[in-house]
Amino acid sequence: MEDLPVIKKITDGDRNQLRIGVLGNVDSGKTTLISVIANNILDNGRGLARKKVLKHNHEQESGRTSSITHTYFRTDNERIISFIDLAGHEKYYKTTIFGANCCSLDYLVVLVGANMGVSLMTREHLLLTFILKLPFMIIITKTDIAPKNVLENTIKDIEKVIKKYKPEHKLAIIEDESKFTIFDQAHLNPRKEVPYIKISNTTGSNIPLLTNYLKNLNIYQDWNDLTNNQSYFTVEDIYLVNGVGVVISGTLTQGIINRGDRYMLGPIDGKFIEVTVKSLHDNYKQNIDIIEAGCSGCLCIKSHEKKVTLKKSMIRRGMVMISKNHDKFTTDTFEAKVKILHHPTTIKKNYESIIHCGSIRQTAKIIDIDKDLLRTGDQSTVTFQFKCRPEFIQQDKQIMFREGKTKGIGVVTKIIKN
Repeated sequence: MEDLPVIKKITDGDRNQLRIGVLGNVDSGKTTLISVIANNILDNGRGLARKKVLKHNHEQESGRTSSITHTYFRTDNERIISFIDLAGHEKYYKTTIFGANCCSLDYLVVLVGANMGVSLMTREHLLLTFILKLPFMIIITKTDIAPKNVLENTIKDIEKVIKKYKPEHKLAIIEDESKFTIFDQAHLNPRKEVPYIKISNTTGSNIPLLTNYLKNLNIYQDWNDLTNNQSYFTVEDIYLVNGVGVVISGTLTQGIINRGDRYMLGPIDGKFIEVTVKSLHDNYKQNIDIIEAGCSGCLCIKSHEKKVTLKKSMIRRGMVMISKNHDKFTTDTFEAKVKILHHPTTIKKNYESIIHCGSIRQTAKIIDIDKDLLRTGDQSTVTFQFKCRPEFIQQDKQIMFREGKTKGIGVVTKIIKN
C-alpha cells in the first residue's frame, strides 16, 4: 500500500467548510436526508440510504441515531459541507444539546415529517435553535406520503410554535433559486424570515434545489482573524489505533496547531497535561502538517510528561486542547446571570441541574442565589458548583440547563477561584 501524500497545509477548500447541524424528531428522516445528499442517491423507503451513514450495529437494526455523527460532502464549488447528525429521540436529548453546543455549527436545519406533524421534540428542537441564536431553516420531509390537508396542518403548527417563541419570525418557502437569499436575511434581517422547503427522499422532490441552496450559504465566522488567537481544539471523539496510539478528532475553533508542537490537554482530574502532536490528518485521511481555525481533523497525541502515560480511558468528549501559554485555570464554582424559561414550581438554593456550556456537560448545584426563589420568567444572579470535577469554563460563555420540565439559559459572569 502506497503512503498517502503529505500536504503541508490545509487547502482553501477545507478552510471553506460549512457545518450544518441536523435536528428532528425520531423517524423524520435526518440520517436518510444526509445520506441522500452526500452519496447522491435516493432512498427506497425502507432505510437503504441511512445504512450508508449509521455506524453502530444497534443503530442499523433500529434505524435510530443514538450518537453524534459527522458526514462530509465536497460540493462542485470545492466547498466542504459537514453534516452533524444529532440524535432525535428524547432519551438522547442531552447528547443532542452537547453536539449542538460543541461542534462549532454555522447553521441548523430542523426536520419535520409532513405526515407526523409537530411533536414534543420538534418544539424542543425549535426552542434550542432560538437559544443558540443560530440561523436555521425548516425541512419538511416525506411529502410523498402525506395527504394534502395533513401537510397544510403541519405547516400551520410550525408557524404557531415559531410565533410562540419569536413573534417577529415568519416562514418563507423556498421554491426556486430566486429565494436563495432568505437564509442570509434570517441572520441579518430584523424581519427574521425562517426559510422552509418541502422534500421527499424517495422521489427526489426538491433534493437538487436543497443541495444547491445549502452549498451557496455564506459563512459568517471570520476564521482568518481567529487564527491569530491562542489555540483551542475541542475533542469530539477518541480512538486507540493499533501501532499509532491515542487519536483525538474534533474542531479547531481558534489558533493554529502544528505537527510536533506541544499543547495542554484537559481537564483531566481538574488539571491539564502537556502533550505532543505526533501527526495530523484531515477529514479525508490525508496527512497534513498544520490545522488552522475553522478546520476539523484527527490528531495523534502522546504525553510529554514522564510520569503520565496517556490512555484512551483518560480522555472524554468535550475536553479541550489549548496552547501552552493559555489560561489553564479550572474551577468548580462560577457565577451566572440566568433566566428561567420554564419550571413547574420554584427553584431554590441547593437545586441541581445538568449544565451545558460549550463542550461542558455536568451536573451543578446552586449554592447561592440573589432571590429566595425563582419561578418561570424570573431572572437572577446565581452561583453554581459542579458536582463531580472542576471544568475549564470561561467568562461570557452562554450556559443552558435542563432537567425534566425545567429549562433555563444564562451567561457566565464570574469565575470563582477555589
